[in-house]
Amino acid sequence: MGIYIFTISFVFISFLYFYKRPNYKYYNVIFAIVAFIICFGYMCGSDWRAYEEIYTSYNSPNGVDFWWRFLYVEPFYLLLNVIGNVLHLDFWIFYIALKLLIYYKIVYILKKFCPANLVLLAFTFYLGFWGIMNFIDISFRNMIAVYCFLCSIEHLLNKNLFKYLLWVLVATLFHYSSLILIVFYFLLNRTYSTRNIVVCFVLANIVLLRTDYIFELINHVFSFVPAIVHKVENYTTGEEAMTTGAGELLSFGYILHVFFFILILFSRRQIERLQYGSFLFNVSIIFVFIFRIGLTTLIFSRLQLFISYFYAIVIAYLIYSFASKFRLLYSFLIFFIALSSNVKQMARIWMVPYTNYLFYCGQDISFEDRSMYNFIHSPYKLEEK
Repeated sequence: MGIYIFTISFVFISFLYFYKRPNYKYYNVIFAIVAFIICFGYMCGSDWRAYEEIYTSYNSPNGVDFWWRFLYVEPFYLLLNVIGNVLHLDFWIFYIALKLLIYYKIVYILKKFCPANLVLLAFTFYLGFWGIMNFIDISFRNMIAVYCFLCSIEHLLNKNLFKYLLWVLVATLFHYSSLILIVFYFLLNRTYSTRNIVVCFVLANIVLLRTDYIFELINHVFSFVPAIVHKVENYTTGEEAMTTGAGELLSFGYILHVFFFILILFSRRQIERLQYGSFLFNVSIIFVFIFRIGLTTLIFSRLQLFISYFYAIVIAYLIYSFASKFRLLYSFLIFFIALSSNVKQMARIWMVPYTNYLFYCGQDISFEDRSMYNFIHSPYKLEEK
C-alpha cells in the first residue's frame, strides 16, 4: 500500500514546490517516475490474467482457443494481439508498451488543457480517483478505446464530425462502450442553460433509481449486435451480475461529486473564461451524470474513464481559484480526498503487495505462480471482485 500512498504524495508535494514556477522539464521527470510505478505493475491487479490467456492462446496447437473469441471479444483488440504475436513480443512487453502509450496520451491531455501551474494538482486528483487503480488493474480494452477518444478531441473541438466518427469507429472496435462517444459529440458542442442542466439532473436521478431500465434500453437499441446482447445478459443474469451489474442508490463519493457539480454550476463563467472553457464546463457536467449512471449500474462507471482527465482539471482549477489566502489549504483538501479514495480502492488482495515487472523480467516465473502471488503474500483477505 505504501507505494500507492507515496505516488500520490510525491505528485502533490511536487505541485507544492512547482506551482509558483511551473516547468514542464521537471514535470516530465515526475510523470516518468509515476509511469515507472503504475505502468510496470506485474503480479498485482487481476485482469492481466485474462488478457495474458487471450494473448498466449494465439499460439495454441490449432489456434481454435484464440479465433473463437472473435464471437464475443472486440475484433480490433484481438487483431492487436495477433500483431503482437506475429512480432514475437512477450505478453508483458506488449501489455506494458500499450499502457505507456495510453499514459503518454493522458499526460499530453493534462498539459494541453490544464493551466501550467495546476497540472500536478489535477494529476493528483486523477491518480487518487482513477489513475493508480486503473493502471495497476487496467481495463485494457476500455483504455485503448479511451486513447482513441483522446486522439479525436481535436476533431471534436473543431467540429469535424467525419474525422471524429472515424476515431469513434476505431474505438468501438476496441470496446463497444465507445458507441456513447457519438452522443458525446453532440452533447459537448452545445450550450445549455444552467436551469436546464439542473432539471435534467433531477430527472436523471429519478430515472436511474432502477437498474433494469438501463439494460432493457441497451438491449433493444443494440439487439442487432450479438456481442453486446451477450454482455448485457452477463451483467444482468450472468456471472458478473453481482460485481458489475447492480450498483447502489447513494454513496459518499456521489455526495462529493454532487457538491462539485453545484460548485461547477456556480463557477460557470469563471470556467468558461479558460482556454477550451466551454468544452471543459460541458464535459465536467456530463461527468457527474455518468457518475450517477455508474453508481446505479457499476459497469457503466467505466464510462468515466473517457472524460475523468478533464473533470480533474476543472476540479483542480476551481479549488485553487478560491480566495488566495486559503488556496493551499483547499489544495490539501484535494490531496486528502484523492489519498483516501485511493487507499479505499487499493486495500484488497489484488492490489497489495505491489510488484514491478522490471525487478522480475529476468526470471522465468510460471503463470500459475504469478497468478497466486498476491493470494499468498497479501495482508488482505480474498473478497469477491
